Parts: sequence; structure tokens; C-alpha cells
Amino acid sequence: MKRIVLAAALLAAAIASAAAWDLEAASGRFGVVIVNNQYDPLPLVPVTNTLGGSVAISFSKGFFLSLQPALDLYWTNYKWYEDRAVPTESETGEGNNAFVLGFIVDLPLTASFRFGERIGGAFGLGPAFVLRASFKNDATAGVEDAMAANLAAIASYFWADGRWFYPSASLRFDVYLQQNFTFAFGVRGLMPIYNAWTGNEHLFDEGMLHVTMAMYVGLE
Repeated sequence: MKRIVLAAALLAAAIASAAAWDLEAASGRFGVVIVNNQYDPLPLVPVTNTLGGSVAISFSKGFFLSLQPALDLYWTNYKWYEDRAVPTESETGEGNNAFVLGFIVDLPLTASFRFGERIGGAFGLGPAFVLRASFKNDATAGVEDAMAANLAAIASYFWADGRWFYPSASLRFDVYLQQNFTFAFGVRGLMPIYNAWTGNEHLFDEGMLHVTMAMYVGLE
């Protein structure tokens, strides 16, 4: 949890230091994230809700490139399976069920384009970080030791070997409703690049597809 607080503080500091540039807009958004899972005898692919927001920081007024840092929260359940953490159902028992809060911190460089008076779009690329906090989700009597061991293994797995590093690519469709108000529909892919060096034969295991709807409010 301390690492998550530190990461959030660093993000806030980065946004604050960037305020010397031009803060164009801020957004609130909700959506769903689909987490790819290829490591269970009966694979569960979580589809879970997200809540978050972003800001748009321009380098100069009217320039098509901007930095658009974002933070999104999601939640799901994991269990320890053989040598890794895998998604599971919330009802899973036997001292092997962790409730996981995920914080997706994204720092994309975004190119925005306007196709007409009411329609526009954007494309973004950049580093992203998935920071996960794990909490015990099975309080059944008699499984305390198993729950503690599995929870420790799950938490360690998420933070080991760079499993928090997820470069991202995103597409967004914008509809300009009126001055300073824009509705946006976005799709973002988060690549689990760490699989390239952790020996996971499934390159896209734990990859994420994030679909969002947002309202941008202009601040200029």
C-alpha cells in the first residue's frame, strides 16, 4: 500500500510541475476493463468496472500533441494457483481468495485531431503502471494460515519482476457537445510486457482491454 501511495504522490507531483504548461481540460470517466487470463483449468476472464479521470496538458496553445495523465481504479479477486496469481470468483474459499484493488496510472502522449465542427478523435501512446493492493477475502474459521500464506504470495507476485509495468495504446472518439464540454468514447490496450522476461509462454496473459466513456470539461 505504501508503494501505491508513493506512486500516486509522484503522479500528483508530475501533474503539478506540468502546470507551468497549459492545463486544457479535465475529465471524469467510468468504464469496464477486461483482464486476459490464460492460466487456470477453467479460465475466468474478469470484466470489472472502473472509475477514474484524466487531465490534458498542452505544450503550447493549439498544438495537436498533449500529455494526458490518467488514473483509473478497478477491483476484482485473485487466488494463488501453482506458481502465480490468477483471477478467481469472489466466492472462492479454502483460504485462497484475495480482494484486489488495482490502480491504473497512465502517462500517454496524445495526438488529437478535429474532423469537423462536432467530431474529433485522439490517439495515445505511453508508459502505464498497474499498481495492485491485495486484501484477504476469506474469513472462514480454520483457514487463517492458508489465507495469510496465499495473500503474501499474491501480493509478492504482483510487485515482482516488473509486473506493474504496462505500456499502453489508446484510441478515442470525441463529440463536441458545446463550448468546453466534450463527450468521449475510448478504448485502451495495456500490454503486459514483463511476460517477455519472466518466462511466461503466454505473451498476453494479464493483458488488459479498457473501454471508457468520459466527459471532458475545458479549463481555458
